[in-house]
Parts: sequence; structure tokens; C-alpha cells
Amino acid sequence: MQTRRWQDFNFYLLVTVLVLTGFGIAMVYSTTIGNNYTGQVWSLSSQFARHIIWLAIGGAVMLFLTLFDYHNFQLLAGWSYLLMLALLGYTLVAGKVSMGAQSWLVGASGQPSEPAKLLMIINLAAWWASRDEQGSSWLTLCGSLVMAAIPLGLVLAQPDLGTAMVIGVVWLVMAWSSSLTWKQLAVLALIALPLLYVGWNDVLQPYQRGRLTAFMMDESQVEQVADEQEREAVQAVFYNVRASKVAVGNGRMFGQGLLNGTQSQRKFLPVQYTDFIFAVTAEELGFVGATGMLTFLALVLWQAVTVAMRARDLFGRLIAVGIFGMLLIHTLENVGMNIGLMPVTGIPLPFISYGGSFTVTVLAAMGLLLSIDMRRRTLVF
Repeated sequence: MQTRRWQDFNFYLLVTVLVLTGFGIAMVYSTTIGNNYTGQVWSLSSQFARHIIWLAIGGAVMLFLTLFDYHNFQLLAGWSYLLMLALLGYTLVAGKVSMGAQSWLVGASGQPSEPAKLLMIINLAAWWASRDEQGSSWLTLCGSLVMAAIPLGLVLAQPDLGTAMVIGVVWLVMAWSSSLTWKQLAVLALIALPLLYVGWNDVLQPYQRGRLTAFMMDESQVEQVADEQEREAVQAVFYNVRASKVAVGNGRMFGQGLLNGTQSQRKFLPVQYTDFIFAVTAEELGFVGATGMLTFLALVLWQAVTVAMRARDLFGRLIAVGIFGMLLIHTLENVGMNIGLMPVTGIPLPFISYGGSFTVTVLAAMGLLLSIDMRRRTLVF
């Protein structure tokens, strides 16, 4: 039976993931080690060494989930949801504060909200799969909305606007793929408008409003922002995006060469190993290198859609759709904010950005896709 399963193994997805991981290793090395690093490259104090360790852990998790029958997660759905809430709740109590958010449990790499996104996808898929016969009922829809709203609220309380946005988009993509109708979408949009107003004024921190405000205004209007914290955030965003655009422009067609980026190697780019790593890629590898990287990211998204289309059951299809939504919003938001087309929210680029729990979560998602695709046919003896 195992031999017949491996005949359905998705080698295209695996090769694409390996290529992107290679891209990521090169760019993390450039942004964390570069030409001016004086420490031990393979010391645990080195971000690059820690990135390799997290990749190894993520690879092991991907292999395990590939071999693991994804249907077992449907049986564990309720317990895994409680585990997700416990992790997010504990983070609010005992988490470490970094970059304005109480989101970390293990240094600056262990962020429970990252695996929480994948656990939420699994639990939402289990919910919709268990109620498939009820179709697009309001009870099913509202149940899924509550399931997504609780972790979203806990993440906003940290506060982590970027991850909360990802959770919202993932729910919307999965709901649309499941049974959401245009009428239901219109009703939800009407309900959401006053909630967004309250959220803007009473939930978002001044620096978060500043990041969003900067996207909707011209740099000459900065002094019109009344709140001092919000104004400082707006100024920081304009500086970051300006430096990012300069880096992208410096790359031209073929780039300045790995480890030779003017903006990146002189540390003009902020958080260049995570949030603005695409700008470093464009500067050092040029239009050709950046486009090549985006092409492979598009191939992963295409493979996620392919896995969803040929999954043998609704549970597997919705997991694949949720993973597609998660990767899509991460890619669009990260690349968009690097070139000024999206607000700056601190969302990393899949496979490329440095990150502990994020790296493991993305590779775990690939393991789930491989598991679903391997089991797309019912074996008959």
C-alpha cells in the first residue's frame, strides 16, 4: 500500500519548496552575515545558524506530516483548537514583548500565533466538513466565524495586526470555497463596517493606525497627524518604504550581486532579514532574480490549488484552500509593502524571511499538502 501511495507523491511541490528554501538561505545569509559580520557564523548567537536549525526542525515536521494521514487531524480537531487557544492565551500572560507586541514565548523566534494559523485552518476545515450536508446555512457560517474570531481577538490583544489580518483573510477564502453566498457576504460586510469603526478608534494602537494611515496619505501630510505616536509611526513607515524602494531600484535587471547590495549591506534597510527581505532580493539579484523567486512562490500557490482540486474529500480540500489563502496573503502583503503598494504590517515572506516558528509553520503546511495529495485516491484491494 505504501508503494502505491508514493506513486502519488507530489515531487513538483517538493522541488519547488527546496528551491525556495535555497533562495531563503542565501538571502538570510546576506542580510544577517553579509560582508561585515565579525562573529562565529555557526554560533547560536548567529541568526543565520538559528535559521538553519529552524529549517532542519521544519523539514522534520514536513516529513512527519507527509507520512501522517491528515484524516487523523479531523478526529483531533476539538483538542487542537483548545491547544491553540491555550497557547495564544498563555502568550498574553507570560509572553515576551518585542517590537511592540507580546507575541513571543521563546526569544524572538517562538511565536505561537504562527502555528495557531495552521491549527485554525485544520479546525475550520473539520467544522465545515462535518456540516457538509447543511450547505450554506447561517448556523454553519456563524459557527465558523466564531471559531476564527476568538483566536483573531487574542492575536489583536497582543497586539499583532498583521497576523490578525492573515487569520481574517484565511477565514474568508475558506468560507468562500466552502459555502459562502453573495447574500451572506453582503450581510457580513454591513455588520463589519461599524465593527471596523470601533476597531480603528478603540482597538488599534496609535502606531498601528499610523502604519495604515501612512498608506493612505502623502508624505507632505505627515504633520497633519495629531497624535504624536501615530505621527512617529507614519514617519517611520515613509522612511522604511523609501529605503525599500531605493533598494529595489538599485537592483535594476541583474542586481548588484549577492552580499553587494548598497542599502542592505550598509544596513539602511530596517528589519531586512524579515519584513523587507524582498527589497534585498531585488537589490542583490535584480529584476531577474526577484522575478524568479516570485515565480517559484506562484508555483507553490498553483500546487496548493491543484492539491485542493484533486483532494478526495472536503476536509482535505479545505485544508489546502486555507494554506493557499495563508501563503497568498503573506506573499502579496510582504511584496506589496516592499514596493509601497500595501500597508506595512510586518508580515514575513514565506520560505525567504528569517523566522523560527514561521519557518516551521510554512514547512508544516507543505507537509499537509503532500499528505493530502498522496492520499487523493482511495486504495482498493
